[in-house]
Amino acid sequence: MREYNAAIYLRLSKEDKEINNSIDIQREITTKYATEHKYNVAQEYVDNGYSGILSSRPALNKLMIDIIRNKINMVIVKDMSRLTRDKNLTSYYTDIFFPENDVRLISVTEYIDTGERYETPDVVALRGIVNQSYLEDISRKIKLVKRNFKEQGKFIEASVAYGYQKDKDDKYKLVIDENVAPIIREIYKSFIDGKKPLEIAQNLNKRNIKTASQYLGQKNARCCWTKSMINRILTNPIYAGNMVLNKYITDFKSKKTLLAPKSKYEILQNTHPSIIPQEDYNIVQQMKGNKTKKDFKTYLYLLKGLTYCKHCGRRMTYKNSYPTRIDANGKITGKPNDIGYFVCEEHYRHPEICNVCNNKIMEKDLNEIVLKKVSKRLKQLQIRKYADEVQEYRERQNTELNDYKKIKNEISKQESNFKVLYSKKVEGIISEEQFIKEYNEYKEKVTELKDRLDRLEKSEKTFESRTDTEKLIIEFENCKKFDNVILKKLIEKIEIGKDQKVEIILKV
Repeated sequence: MREYNAAIYLRLSKEDKEINNSIDIQREITTKYATEHKYNVAQEYVDNGYSGILSSRPALNKLMIDIIRNKINMVIVKDMSRLTRDKNLTSYYTDIFFPENDVRLISVTEYIDTGERYETPDVVALRGIVNQSYLEDISRKIKLVKRNFKEQGKFIEASVAYGYQKDKDDKYKLVIDENVAPIIREIYKSFIDGKKPLEIAQNLNKRNIKTASQYLGQKNARCCWTKSMINRILTNPIYAGNMVLNKYITDFKSKKTLLAPKSKYEILQNTHPSIIPQEDYNIVQQMKGNKTKKDFKTYLYLLKGLTYCKHCGRRMTYKNSYPTRIDANGKITGKPNDIGYFVCEEHYRHPEICNVCNNKIMEKDLNEIVLKKVSKRLKQLQIRKYADEVQEYRERQNTELNDYKKIKNEISKQESNFKVLYSKKVEGIISEEQFIKEYNEYKEKVTELKDRLDRLEKSEKTFESRTDTEKLIIEFENCKKFDNVILKKLIEKIEIGKDQKVEIILKV
């Protein structure tokens, strides 16, 4: 009889509230099964707080590695949904990964045992589809419940907007926080009276009014009001007594929450007490909407994104009356000149944050200082000898990159074909014999393609076995042509202090 080194895999998601799915219950069921059948349990793998739709989980990843290293040849789970709720992953594990690595799979409560011949019943694939459908259904139901709550005027978010607080007697009800509501009203009135957001922020700072994050006791709270904070308050419908639906999009697979485009927003009217009259809110939106935006253009200069104020730590602003620009279409206008300079605008906007002066420096002077220091450092590293390899490297890299992309595309194509093939097998369109024949052909093609890909990667790694610093220098032509991209790889940051004192922090 074959000896087994069994792995017990346990998983519980944060959303899973069922008692019979707790880690302790899973452990009891799987351990009891292993004991009764006299299977040696080599190790227990636990993912507590991870959704079954995720393909990457700490304990699951470790289990896969241990299987590849031949430490594990049996996997025991309470049910297949503990292993994964993704139907494609279910098929991959049962039809490909476990058989190829000589691993026996047992799902205790579902009476599934692939046995030593790995004849996995189609019910396993079916359960994968059911498990994923379960998650999709749960996700839809949660969204529907949240919508129904909001339509009833119930507030269900964890955090409350500045200016409001949850009713002590009803956690779903918003009430006005009269301690700071006057600040909200003042911000709206000031803007309607013609003051700019920056002026409003400066006025609040002069009076030492706590910022929203300070008042709410948030971590890393900002100590001073800024223009962007004021703009967020001026555009938030919540202050007119309205609630926003569809503001965020959550992917049930990746568990990521993203901000939805404003075109997808849905506003529910009069769901809670308003701080600002709807008429005033509409006037503010009209005033902000009437502002004409210039065509999107950005400045082009050598030290873009690298210069910081030594005193306050904020990024320095680049000023130039006739700068070189690039528009959204990539069109470049203007020519380099000697009138550009860097300055800390925080000093003028918020002197309470940055009270240093005379840290303005001309662009041409700073460029000269930086390039001298970088060139000196490169000479110290004695890496100029690698510059001769630039052309050869680029030519070979371009050829290999094209081959690499073609092979990757072909592998993706083959994998898509396999999914279609597997669907045909599950639906009974093709026989088991036909499936095995075509699967073997697919496996042979993919193995060959991956071997070619592996050879290309090894070739690249051989060439790139030098230090990171050496690889950076190879990207230069004769170590002379520096641009913003290259400098960002060499320089961490450039700090400008009082009286134009420059400190350059290098990465190499």
